[in-house]
Amino acid sequence: MAQAVAARAGAITQDIVEPEDGDRQFVTALARGLQVLRAFRDAAEMLGNREIAARTGLPKPTVSRLTHTLLSLGYLVHDPEGERYGLGPAVLALSAAFLRQNSFPQMVKPFLQDLATAVQAHVALGLLDGLSSVYVQLWRGQGQRIVLSSEVGYRLPLARSAMGMATLTSLDEAERAALMTRLRRDGADAARLDQNYRRCAAEIARHGFCVGIGIWHQDINAVAAPIHAPGGRGQFALNISGPAFLLTEEVLRRDTGPKLMETIERMRGLGIVD
Repeated sequence: MAQAVAARAGAITQDIVEPEDGDRQFVTALARGLQVLRAFRDAAEMLGNREIAARTGLPKPTVSRLTHTLLSLGYLVHDPEGERYGLGPAVLALSAAFLRQNSFPQMVKPFLQDLATAVQAHVALGLLDGLSSVYVQLWRGQGQRIVLSSEVGYRLPLARSAMGMATLTSLDEAERAALMTRLRRDGADAARLDQNYRRCAAEIARHGFCVGIGIWHQDINAVAAPIHAPGGRGQFALNISGPAFLLTEEVLRRDTGPKLMETIERMRGLGIVD
């Protein structure tokens, strides 16, 4: 029977949804409504207004008005008692539209499923979203016995994950500097952030991938690499993760990381990635 390893290291804070200075086009009410939707970390999760307020930092009366509006529009549903909310079918429609417009995750699917089976670990394709990388696809190895609790839609903090570090290296200097400033303002340990970034950037420059030993969760190790979709649609990164006692640093550097790069090079040779 498959064993489950918890992959959540405490609550993941929401990205700040405040307008940039002087941005008169920014609609705060809309941003707060979207922030409520982003509070749901799992498609099956049900939350009450109090929990949503705690996750978003919004006042409970504001949350009550937003959940009422989103419920009326079909973006939320509620349980029979009407006290807890879940994601509604309108969100699913948006997700389906995103996947139809972005064929890249489907194009890489067979290669990354083979990779997951070869390394017997989780392989995730992440996309930059605010101060996080969000899983848009996730593969598990066929016959894999130990699984993590993360799913599609799971958010990894840029400042505390190998995938986040790989994503940062793919940005141009101005974009990266702005994002690093936001991460520090959001509470990231500046010294640790800079140290991890310098190390990971050097590893990616040398090997194409970087290794994360317990930087997201003390029991989870990972290897990650930036990956470029044709046409530059979004900032993607690939991540292979698993229990630290299986994916040791030696295994990641000697075996897992090189297999990740072999898969990327195979896709690049076929024109699937730039």
